[in-house]
Amino acid sequence: MKKTILVLSVVALFSACKKDYTCECTTSPGSSVDKYTIKSATKRQAKANCYSSSYDVSGTKITQDCKLK
Repeated sequence: MKKTILVLSVVALFSACKKDYTCECTTSPGSSVDKYTIKSATKRQAKANCYSSSYDVSGTKITQDCKLK
């Protein structure tokens, strides 16, 4: 009985940690804002998938600043 309760508690704990997160990215120049949902992820996984970047397009530097909401 104790083992069953322990196993169920562990399963409940890990399933409770996964949820939906929103990543909000601001792109400049132009300051457009894009949002997307990262579904059924832990916070660590969501942070890994919501990252900032920058790149050049025809000599113009484009910067995308992303934050987990």
